[in-house]
Amino acid sequence: MSMQTEQMWDTLCQAGVVEGSAPETGELESPWYVKVLLAFSGWLAAVFLLGFIGVGFEFVFNNNNTAVAFIIGGIMIAGAFAILRIRKNEFFEHLALAVSLAGQALVVFAIFKISNHNEKIAWMLMAILQVSLAVIMPNFVHRVFSSFFAAFAFSMTLTIMSWHYVGSGTVMLLAAMCWLNEFHYPQHIRKIRAIGYGLVLALIQLKGSALFGYRTMGWRLLSKQSDLWANTWFGEVLIGAVTLWVAWHLLKRYKQTISSRLSITALLGALLLCAVSMKVQGITVGIVIILLGFSGTNRVL
Repeated sequence: MSMQTEQMWDTLCQAGVVEGSAPETGELESPWYVKVLLAFSGWLAAVFLLGFIGVGFEFVFNNNNTAVAFIIGGIMIAGAFAILRIRKNEFFEHLALAVSLAGQALVVFAIFKISNHNEKIAWMLMAILQVSLAVIMPNFVHRVFSSFFAAFAFSMTLTIMSWHYVGSGTVMLLAAMCWLNEFHYPQHIRKIRAIGYGLVLALIQLKGSALFGYRTMGWRLLSKQSDLWANTWFGEVLIGAVTLWVAWHLLKRYKQTISSRLSITALLGALLLCAVSMKVQGITVGIVIILLGFSGTNRVL
């Protein structure tokens, strides 16, 4: 509360208009249509700004100047970080998000050039970059974007290594860890939730591509299908293991012993669900997301 507000409250108390201690002043929330307008304005301003920058630094792409692209991209990401630290406004938040995405595009361009088009190394470096941004950037939406792209880049790395089906189970485990432990770290709860949402969105995308994207990803998946982790059933086993772990974690939260009737029923049901998912892929992912939503009373999940 500001000094001026405190003096005003003291004056009102002395006049007998109010009594008691001054109320806490929270941040005023803008109506949704104002937020949409400010977000649109931020992206529109960013388009003109990035267009101006793109014309000014056209030589970066024409001459494949990797160092300049990396430096400019880093400066843009740092500038977006500074904007997000200073300004708490929808316009500036979306402006910073657009500037950051453009800066990331320049950095990714530089990464592919530096790695000499070694896609495995390039996607791995992109995943590390996005993980760093998800942790550092002080903005909810940016963290959702970064965690989503980090999971996607991680999955692409595994796909190039012909370990495509390992990705969904790994991302599912990380998402479950976020949502099952969000209340254990109250000082980081917004960060954990943002990363959790990004991972859940990535999990849905990854599982969807695994189910429906064989034609688009087939050229990646034909090289080492004999490997254990390149088979569909191995991915479902990993997802099933995560499902059982989530069920057991929730049972422990409600102080159920493994020998109780509820625990035995729940674990057998989860095991049966895992067996069904071998033929009906994706059902365990959906059930686990619903379980995580109910366990944390999260309507979005």
